[in-house]
Amino acid sequence: MTTRFYFKDIKESDKQFLEKYFNDKKMGRLKKLLLHGNFELAKFDVNAKYHPRHDIFIVGVGLSFADKNLRSEEKGHTLMEAFDLAFDRAINQLRKSESKLRENRAMI
Repeated sequence: MTTRFYFKDIKESDKQFLEKYFNDKKMGRLKKLLLHGNFELAKFDVNAKYHPRHDIFIVGVGLSFADKNLRSEEKGHTLMEAFDLAFDRAINQLRKSESKLRENRAMI
């Protein structure tokens, strides 16, 4: 899986923490859910930015595999809160997508 992080106005320590957090804790969830060799071909993008005027972080998560593109974006008062919300929403979309694929295969 190809993973890319894009940051805007984020402290270096937060950048490193988010990348380590994803690799240590969240990568396994994606590996379990991406079936049929999709894990090796998948692309995962994280866009994180800080808006000082509103004191809020906005994190967008994108997951592309096979012919599917899943996107989610969330806001939070901390970088980790926004990332977890966006990641969980993408996981829910992935679960729905995989369950539809299983149902279609069962009908055949």
